[in-house]
Amino acid sequence: MAKRISILLVVVLFLTGCDYSKSDNRAGVFYNTFVQPMDKLLHLLGRLFNENYGLAIITIVLIVRFILLPFMLIQVKNMHIMREKTKVVQPQIDKIREKIKNASSQEERNAANQLLMKKYKQYGINPFKNVVGCLPIVIQIPILMGLYMSLKYPSSDGITKYPHFLWFNLTEPNIVMTLIAALMYFIQPLVNSIHYPKKERKTYYVMMVLSPIFITYASLTSASALGLYWSISAAFLIIQMHFAHRHYSKVGQLEAEQLRKSLNTKNDNH
Repeated sequence: MAKRISILLVVVLFLTGCDYSKSDNRAGVFYNTFVQPMDKLLHLLGRLFNENYGLAIITIVLIVRFILLPFMLIQVKNMHIMREKTKVVQPQIDKIREKIKNASSQEERNAANQLLMKKYKQYGINPFKNVVGCLPIVIQIPILMGLYMSLKYPSSDGITKYPHFLWFNLTEPNIVMTLIAALMYFIQPLVNSIHYPKKERKTYYVMMVLSPIFITYASLTSASALGLYWSISAAFLIIQMHFAHRHYSKVGQLEAEQLRKSLNTKNDNH
């Protein structure tokens, strides 16, 4: 979680250093790869929705979230399976970790680490699959930066000519939209945290404080369209993660029960 906050802060610093107000500056790898395609997509969808750029931004959110959906589901599934299976074999894992901790030589420590990896593989527990959880963050960063720049320096007058959506102007900061976005990013880690053991919730409590602060700052210093993007994205995440956790917690318990029966059968045979 700390890494996520660090990444977001780096994004903000990067964004504040870019200036595409002059057409001569609209070049380079980043602009051509991320800003220009996002700008074209935004205005294409805006025209498609009869110059409704609020709907265009919501559509972009849904496209991004559906692209990231498989990665998020893999992360949640692996987390629940690994957690439930680890509970079953925890005594064995603890013994090996104790060996690692008390190893008197590097060779002994390496042997114990190899044994731990062997046990993980034997029981279908793969802690390294959690790396997949970083991919949605990495993928979203250039998308978010591209959207930010296309809102701040649009290539055409589409969104500046038709900026109104609901009660606010998409191209200007809006305090109500900012508060909604901040509230959503307070609720999102809160909802996510209830699916974790109490001892693992601390990082989510930190996110409940830091995320709204970051969202508030970024929204008030940019277009409210960004607040709209974050609000819809957080709402999607809240629903997605709630049902994903509910489903995969049952999957994890089922696989853990199968592992328990398998171990009991082996013990009975011995």
